Amino acid sequence: MKKTIFSIARALPCLFFGIDLIKKPKRCVPPSYGNLSLSCFQLDGQTTRNAAKLANREINLERLLRKKIIRLTTVLFFFSTTLFAQAKATSRQLAINDKVPNLTLSHILNFNQKSAEFSSFRNKALVLDFWATYCSPCIAEFPKMDAMQKKYGKNIQFLLMNTYASDTVEVLEKFLAAQKAKIKDFALPIILNSAEIKNVFPVNTMPHYIWIGADGRIKAITRADQLTEENVSRLIAGLSLNLKTKKD
Repeated sequence: MKKTIFSIARALPCLFFGIDLIKKPKRCVPPSYGNLSLSCFQLDGQTTRNAAKLANREINLERLLRKKIIRLTTVLFFFSTTLFAQAKATSRQLAINDKVPNLTLSHILNFNQKSAEFSSFRNKALVLDFWATYCSPCIAEFPKMDAMQKKYGKNIQFLLMNTYASDTVEVLEKFLAAQKAKIKDFALPIILNSAEIKNVFPVNTMPHYIWIGADGRIKAITRADQLTEENVSRLIAGLSLNLKTKKD
């Protein structure tokens, strides 16, 4: 657009200095302005109109580009706002009756997948056991959970959710080997600790159990004394639990 305007500006002196040229076709050289030498040629009405049309086209093109940039900016704004809202919802601490978001379990030991999403356990009841290798009361419950996992495995999944940052993959692999030596065919998956899980399920004291129904909603948050086969059976059947809620 700037080039078009400059071309029109160059031609304007001809309108003032070469009016007679319309009758007498002749090359004219208008006065020089500084270092800029203005050369002009005969201009007729059609040339002026063409230049004006070209200028209008470039102006319209610039307006169109501005509209597209505004639209793109608006789309990006709403997209980023949606992502922020989703991240904020995911990081919110969950309570009883809340639906568990489709979190990713990024590193799993003793399972048929190295990583999985909560949706992988759809239509199954879940018991999340939050523990650490230094928590003896937590580990004492493993044999009981292992037995129930083997008995009700088609309808429920127990997950050992590690919460201790110092329990690295190497530490957990050694721990798993020790458990397999103690419990034949040890069946409980071990989940490596992650910031995402901690944000959604903050834990202050252990043992700590979160009971999730097949509908994906939290049914109870308890201590170890509520972890009985009767209560597990009720969870699988979709019955109310009425368990005492653990409060840290």
